[in-house]
Amino acid sequence: IVDGHDLHGVEIAASPEAAADGADAVVIVTEWPELTAVDWSSVAASMRTRVLIDGRNLLDPTLMRAAGLQYEGIGRAAESLED
Repeated sequence: IVDGHDLHGVEIAASPEAAADGADAVVIVTEWPELTAVDWSSVAASMRTRVLIDGRNLLDPTLMRAAGLQYEGIGRAAESLED
């Protein structure tokens, strides 16, 4: 658990959903398993711009796009939009 008291200028949110509320983008930089249980459709609905950058390739791109997110996985091969 992060308390944030030593992180100047950083706001700690109560949940991943709360952290994404009104955000332009979500950037995943950890492989915490609890992120796989997030309701990403709900997160997408609360965001201002629905961009998800997955720096750990933790999430399934097809499911994230179905949730309404513009998904980019760092290091993943580009997928054809025509498929």
